[in-house]
Amino acid sequence: MKKVRDNYLGATREMADAAFKKYEKDSGIKLTKENILKDVDGTLKNLLKAETSIYNERSSKIIAEVIPYYYKNIYGKSDKNYPETSNYIRKMLEIYKKCSLKTYDENDFIREIFKVTSPVVDYISFSQKQSAKTRVGDSLQNHLEKIFEVCGIPYETQKQKNTGGTVMDFIIPELAAIENAPDQVINIECQTTLKDRFRLTTGKSTRDNVKRYLATTTGCGLITDRDVNDFSVDKVKEIIIDNNVTLVVFKDVKRAIKGMVEKHKDILEKTPDKNSIISLSDTKKLLKMCDNKIISFEELIKRDIQSVLVYWGK
Repeated sequence: MKKVRDNYLGATREMADAAFKKYEKDSGIKLTKENILKDVDGTLKNLLKAETSIYNERSSKIIAEVIPYYYKNIYGKSDKNYPETSNYIRKMLEIYKKCSLKTYDENDFIREIFKVTSPVVDYISFSQKQSAKTRVGDSLQNHLEKIFEVCGIPYETQKQKNTGGTVMDFIIPELAAIENAPDQVINIECQTTLKDRFRLTTGKSTRDNVKRYLATTTGCGLITDRDVNDFSVDKVKEIIIDNNVTLVVFKDVKRAIKGMVEKHKDILEKTPDKNSIISLSDTKKLLKMCDNKIISFEELIKRDIQSVLVYWGK
């Protein structure tokens, strides 16, 4: 599976590059700094859609090519570690011989070949779905990295301080800047969806006065249909108030989150005796912080990152 996947998909960064090319070809728009900055959120969304389209197209080829690849390159040569797969191949070859000898008719062939191939295809499909979940986790980081490069934004990725600590997805402008002016350094962590995994990001400890951001594509059904339910008032509070992390989402998701918090405030004001995980005072505080602590990708690049770069004279 891995060998066939590597052949058709390549590395996750290669998929991001392919998505960039597909976007430019399909839209007729050259992804220059000027064009990206006109619509950062829209560009990022379309890049993710382009990558998903490429992945789905190539994924079907992977599922179809696994067994033929095995038969051509491994079966009867180096298949000692794959006894079950070799057994499936042997059964298929037996069916082929019986068809050649007219022992099996068309109905026999379809029935018997399905018995052999269905568990194999089931396993291959499951493996491919699991691989997709792993790869999609890297897609946001790869596309942001590409956008940063085109826009001339200095950054370092997957860096760790010499004194230890967690590995950081993005440091802007560079890791060394933390020692001189940590409050003018941005650390961005990327998560495609949130669920409970957002605590892995908000729990990362770099240095309290480093500007910490959690960038996510969740909330608009772009990655999965269910991610529109990823946000709740208490989860947003935990991110931006309890952990002092700025949440970076798409523009429409930002509006939806603010609307959700406003609705929660209205409910608590109308029913003051109602039990709630988030108090009315915390909800009001959360609402006031929405514009500065919940931002779009455009605000991240054109406002927050730009402010830091001006400080460093970059």
